[in-house]
Formats: sequence, C-alpha cells, structure tokens
Amino acid sequence: MSRVNDTVKRILRVKFTMGLFEKLLADYSMAKYLGSQEHRDLAREAVRKTLVLLKNGKSLKTPLLPLPKQASKILVVGSHADNIGYQCGGWTIEWQGL
Repeated sequence: MSRVNDTVKRILRVKFTMGLFEKLLADYSMAKYLGSQEHRDLAREAVRKTLVLLKNGKSLKTPLLPLPKQASKILVVGSHADNIGYQCGGWTIEWQGL
C-alpha cells in the first residue's frame, strides 16, 4: 500500500504543479475542435504506435496464439464484439454521443 500511496503522491504533485486543479470546468470554446480531422489523424497515429497486451489462452497448456497461418478469418464474439465504447475504451466521438 505504501508503494501505491507514493505513486499517487507523485502523480498528484505533478498535476498540482501544472495547475490542473485550478480550473475545473472544460473550455467550451474548444468544442469546435473536437473530432477535427487533425485530431482524428493524431488518434490514428497513436493507434498505429500502440501496443495491446493479451492473455494467451486460458492456461499455458492451451495457448491461443500464435494463430494458425491458414486461418483467413477471425470471429470476434461476446458483449464487446460490437460495442465501440468497449473496444476503444470510451475515447471515441460516437460512443460519447457527440
């Protein structure tokens, strides 16, 4: 627990130093930039440079990866399969209703 407390203290110290708690409301004049092409391009670049860590199967004895090279299609099922909010972690315009 002391490690967590130390980490939180360091994060909050930086945020206070940057003044992130001084103005709590969003700047609505910036709303026109939300979803702009420049921001979308930046988001695409971030996705290209992002790494996703997946658990490889249920156990070491039954690994899922690597997938067979002859597999031409992959089926994605479950509650997250067709939900852009879950897939993108909420950082999408469509999911936020904007």
